[in-house]
Amino acid sequence: MTFIFWLISLLPLRVLHAIGGALGLLVARLPGRYGQRLTENFRHAYPDATDAMLAEAARATGRLIIEMPYFWSRKTLDATLYNFDESLWPTLNRLQMQANGIIILTPHLGCFEVLPQSHAVHRPVTVLYKPPHQQWLREFIERMRSRPGISMAPATPRGVRMLVKALKRGEAVGILPDQVPSAGDGTWAPFFGKPAYSMTLVHRLHRLTNAPVVMMFAERLPKGAGYVGHMRLVGCGGVLAAEVDAAAAQINRAVEESIAMAPTQYLWGYNRYKQPTGAPPPPDLTSQPQAATQESIQ
Repeated sequence: MTFIFWLISLLPLRVLHAIGGALGLLVARLPGRYGQRLTENFRHAYPDATDAMLAEAARATGRLIIEMPYFWSRKTLDATLYNFDESLWPTLNRLQMQANGIIILTPHLGCFEVLPQSHAVHRPVTVLYKPPHQQWLREFIERMRSRPGISMAPATPRGVRMLVKALKRGEAVGILPDQVPSAGDGTWAPFFGKPAYSMTLVHRLHRLTNAPVVMMFAERLPKGAGYVGHMRLVGCGGVLAAEVDAAAAQINRAVEESIAMAPTQYLWGYNRYKQPTGAPPPPDLTSQPQAATQESIQ
């Protein structure tokens, strides 16, 4: 598998994006639950989404997958980045100097592989990931994604301790905030007006270390032209609400606001609204106003 990844990484990014886009669209149009979920989730969030937008969202998922070998196998970061050195990293540096580390949230939006690699050029970062059950695959992912300045922390008690230690050293940690946690590790919070089981780990880390919370994503430019970095503070100036349910709602809202900047680049086929085994049933949100989340695509 390492050799295959290396071969794929030799191709220019624009070629990989063309291949990934075609494969992503093909998979979404095959019979099965994935394509249905992509359409349902996208049109729930954006009821006026067109067929062309749905097709572009499918292509974006293919590009996201094909980017992994490109970034995992290359020893240097070759992609063209916009707004990173000019704005993102100076802002993060100021925030880290003022507090105990920083919590960077990167949703399933755009290219999230480029963010830790570009951050590690300036400062170390510890990235949380959900390890697969197969030992060989877990070792492969950790080996491929590790770089100087990047530490991989599995979503286990040991990994959480790694995150806490990194924050207390004044370093950054990276977390996917829209990944469905296991039962007991989350709470139900609105996501585009629908209850989604959402992690409470970010709230716990924030309360323990007082590290500010920011949301970041790298918007993918057409034809492999590079990526534009975007960042926003979560909550009130990077400070989350004291109550865990309110904090989860703040994080989900920040994810929604980021998605609104590039709605076709979100991973709509991900089963964001699933109920983990052992989790309580979701609350009824049908009586609550949804106007703030049901946005139109201009």
